[in-house]
Amino acid sequence: MTVIIEDLIRRADPIDLFGLPTIDTVSSRRRLDQILATPVRTAKIRRPGVIAVGLVAAVALALVVLQILPSPEGRPSPAAAAFVHLSRVASKMPRIETPRPGQYQYTKSVSVNSIEYVDLLKYPFHVNYDEQRQDWVATDGSGRLVETWSDPTFPTARDRSNWLRSGSPSLTQATVVETIPRGTKATAPIDLWTLPTNPTKLASMVSSRSIEAGPPGTLEDFTQVGDLLRATFAPPALRAALFKVASHISGVLLIGPTTDHLGRSGIGLAIAQTPSDPALGSSGLFELIFDPTTSALLGEQTLAGSHPAQTSTSGVSALSGFVVTSWTLYEVSAVVDSTTAVAPAHASGHEQ
Repeated sequence: MTVIIEDLIRRADPIDLFGLPTIDTVSSRRRLDQILATPVRTAKIRRPGVIAVGLVAAVALALVVLQILPSPEGRPSPAAAAFVHLSRVASKMPRIETPRPGQYQYTKSVSVNSIEYVDLLKYPFHVNYDEQRQDWVATDGSGRLVETWSDPTFPTARDRSNWLRSGSPSLTQATVVETIPRGTKATAPIDLWTLPTNPTKLASMVSSRSIEAGPPGTLEDFTQVGDLLRATFAPPALRAALFKVASHISGVLLIGPTTDHLGRSGIGLAIAQTPSDPALGSSGLFELIFDPTTSALLGEQTLAGSHPAQTSTSGVSALSGFVVTSWTLYEVSAVVDSTTAVAPAHASGHEQ
């Protein structure tokens, strides 16, 4: 009996078994066009759970189709299409007022970060800590910072070995409580309300480092867009423009539906970066995770692996062999009336 390889591949294809249209059919293309053209409606009140589940499912379906369909010439890549979707969502979100005099933007974040003990030159080592950070920032830059570190772990066996060889020094980190003075022209927060909402002008300011200082390159472009999107009180028009700027940054990969370390569902987009510690791998990624229903930046994380991320013809990055080396999640963000006041999670732009 003659075995034809094409028949074996066809029988192994689960899509073909279910009789679904192929990705290059007219119906598949029409489905993508319908998803990209669907109006985004803003819910002004919190809906019952059944409606919220339906909305998340619809968004997930849209993202799955974006991942499945390849990007023919003249059409946006899956990563660019995801940013365009987030731009449309951001433009429909209600405006959140900037802090007034005597008020502060409060942000609570949780993260895993690595500290390198470089003072022990003979046997240097890295230690990962669970970090909780609370920031209170006024429009003039004044405010307060509280940071705590706990649960130290060693990212590699070599780090633990060097710690032992250094005499097992204490890994306890003292809590930091710092009062931040009023900023100068150079250190005051960026006035988001004065930035242009024209994507072309905004992209020029990002790439020329007119908003934030930094090295040249697309990694820094991607990082600075994330920095600006982190502020949940930014005008919706500015957030929408920033997502459009991001859609034109080359080398961005669509990771796809992602669950963060707090269990929240988001969409991951990433760009290549070199791992800070060569022992973790030769290739790395810097990933931003967004809530596809609100456009809020849920968090960011770095990944490392031994090989570059492989991108399929659909534009989705395969992260086989990659591990998360550090992450930061934005748990609560809201305007409060003092440097000791905190906000409940349900009042946040990063709602759980």
